[in-house]
Amino acid sequence: MSSVTAVLIDTVSIQKYVYSGNRLKENIGASKIVTDIYKESLKSSLETILQHEVNLNKWEEKPEELLIEDSNIDFEVGYIGGGNALLLFKDQAVVKEFIKEWTRNLLLEAPSLNTAFAVSKFNLDNFQKEMNDLHKKLEMNKSKYFSQTFLPKHGITADCRYSGLSCENYYHPSEEEKGTYISSASYVKNTILDVDDVKQDVEQASKGRFTCTTNIDSIGQTKGQNHIAIVYLDGNSMGEHFKLSKSLIQTRKLSKRLKDIMESVYKEFVNYVIGQMGFFLNKDSGFEIKQEDGKYIIPFRPILREGDDITFITDGRLGIPFTEKYLELMSKKMLLKDRRISACAGVAITKTKYPFFRGYKLAEELCQSSKVKSRKEKDTSWLDFHVAYGGFSGTLSEIRKRKYHTKAGLLHFGPYLVASNDLSNEKNIQHLKNGIGIFMKQEKWPRSKVKEFRECLTLGEIASEYFREEAKLKGRKLYDFKETGKGYSTNIWQNGFTPYFDMIELLELYPKHFLNKGQVNSVE
Repeated sequence: MSSVTAVLIDTVSIQKYVYSGNRLKENIGASKIVTDIYKESLKSSLETILQHEVNLNKWEEKPEELLIEDSNIDFEVGYIGGGNALLLFKDQAVVKEFIKEWTRNLLLEAPSLNTAFAVSKFNLDNFQKEMNDLHKKLEMNKSKYFSQTFLPKHGITADCRYSGLSCENYYHPSEEEKGTYISSASYVKNTILDVDDVKQDVEQASKGRFTCTTNIDSIGQTKGQNHIAIVYLDGNSMGEHFKLSKSLIQTRKLSKRLKDIMESVYKEFVNYVIGQMGFFLNKDSGFEIKQEDGKYIIPFRPILREGDDITFITDGRLGIPFTEKYLELMSKKMLLKDRRISACAGVAITKTKYPFFRGYKLAEELCQSSKVKSRKEKDTSWLDFHVAYGGFSGTLSEIRKRKYHTKAGLLHFGPYLVASNDLSNEKNIQHLKNGIGIFMKQEKWPRSKVKEFRECLTLGEIASEYFREEAKLKGRKLYDFKETGKGYSTNIWQNGFTPYFDMIELLELYPKHFLNKGQVNSVE
């Protein structure tokens, strides 16, 4: 067929836009804006320029149909997903007008959000090469100057307390809080949640028994355990799968398949969390489950779900078990006939009031740390974590070099392999959980002795071995990693690593309930 004009759109710096504020409600509102720009906003702009109704979902409903091949069709959606979109036009002249119209609307609907475009003649019969060229052009355009999408600050204007931008809109958050002027960017983020889709989904799935909150202080924390876990989860090699698509139809089917899988996994995970509410509501669970509108709040709140990228928060003690479960559910899905989905995650456990953006950036770095392992062991899922009992500064590598390096080596043993039955791998998270379980047996391991062991590990090999010998005389055994053949219980430090520091660090941050397979999965 003759060529068409393709427009590849990308939402630039989604994470920076979503997590630039420290209020959970604002982060969630920003996430909704990012998702919605490819819905009504895009639809209305296209219809204004094309002067007819536009169906943005046709490509999903019938991915094998290429409508743009019809001489009477002037526009078609190639695909939409993962924060970007491919649009196909017959008439190149309308493309410029469309971009002007849509970006003008975004200045009002999503101030401070940046988008990038690549426009080119496109031959659908040579799809793979054309898409590669279009992506290269998009990356080149993204490195160029971006026009300012927010009002600049001046010496005569007040600074927004949420975003630091110039104050423009009056915002009255609630009857309890005093109204104030804030930036238009923060105003839109804070007021867009007229309908909370996540809340509705949870209430529907639980038949009205439970709900979800936008209050970061209400996800299960108790006095003395006031930590949250910020989890960033990202699929492995997804870009490579899409680059291998040889036609638009293949790309559409893969995009729809991925979207359906991630939506299915999300629903399964929400049902799993709801299934654990019987445990959380037990007075001995150690969690404080609050109520909102007469419904109990589940200790889980998704913030951003874009394609295979997921960010959610939960109580600090649930960060690792919840992440492990999410990765397990993903690993059961087949993206292609011969390829299961795998993913990596970072879990940043921080104080509830600690600046959210810093915690998120740390979670992102932890995810990248996990991906280093996944690249070496293909089609495997990994997670890495960091516990911050106070503030922190610097990159992940700087933090570990400063706080986790001893003369004997590195105290941190991760990243950890998840969703795998391979216990011969010493990094399998089941070994971590087994070791935590050993330290939880207080009749053998009093807390004072566990703390003493932690101190000895920081002092190096000699102090660690002295402690091991003393513990052995008292009948206190260390987890032995017998399936791996490594024998850490008799040689605590090997090749500059020890597995026991992580176990001790998570002792108060990993509920015993989630160490075992036999969990309470129902609500009375």
